[in-house]
Amino acid sequence: MIQSYEVVLKLIDRFDYGGALEILQENDMEESDVAIILDSCRYAINFDFHTARYLLNQLTDATKDAAEMRELKKNLEKLIDGDPLAIFSELIENIEFQIVNEEYIDFLGRVYRFKEAILKYMFVKTSLNKTRFSFHLEVMSKRSIIKSLRKHYKIYNTNLVYGLSSYFKKYHQNDYAIYEVLKIINSDKMDNLIELRNGSIVGHGFVGVSVDEIYRLYGNPYNVIDDFRVCLQLNDLRIERKKYVYINEFIAQELEKIHKAE
Repeated sequence: MIQSYEVVLKLIDRFDYGGALEILQENDMEESDVAIILDSCRYAINFDFHTARYLLNQLTDATKDAAEMRELKKNLEKLIDGDPLAIFSELIENIEFQIVNEEYIDFLGRVYRFKEAILKYMFVKTSLNKTRFSFHLEVMSKRSIIKSLRKHYKIYNTNLVYGLSSYFKKYHQNDYAIYEVLKIINSDKMDNLIELRNGSIVGHGFVGVSVDEIYRLYGNPYNVIDDFRVCLQLNDLRIERKKYVYINEFIAQELEKIHKAE
């Protein structure tokens, strides 16, 4: 019987894979398949997809062949390749983790990262004729985009977000989808969140962040996720939802088997 079994389940529900893994280690279960999956998820939510995939190779054949683990490995391979749908889906789930765990400074950091990422994605999609798209392409780097804005579009702002916003307003003002995305990510309430982020420890200051402040500036923080989903839909990206909920269900089932067997 696993000591603190209920605690492990609660930690998994909060996506605290590191905490759940520690309890299994205290129960001498660090080499179990469940511990390996928890460890893989722990790396994945920190965007270390290479290590997350490598760890899955250590599973027993029976667990490795489970449909859930095959899907997880495919997903990690897409993330490693920089597939836009996989990356954005992961980022949206990551933003939700910060809300669930009330880590609002990190939440604001992810919000800023999404705003930057969707602008970069739209820029490369509209300005380059790419048959294969990946977030790892050199053209997706800040340096490459700022150079392109300066050389081809006479936009000299070194702030990536402002530079790209200027590009879209100047060259794609009649594009409905782009207009709607800009309306969301450059709204006054979004700018207020970004300013809050800039004043925090993940920006340039030491200002604390509370959920009350987020409600005051934007409303329910889950509204941010809803708005980001609209941005992705406008770019024909239908994100995959609840990946980690499905993984958690699989982990819980495996834990229950072990718990009842002992």
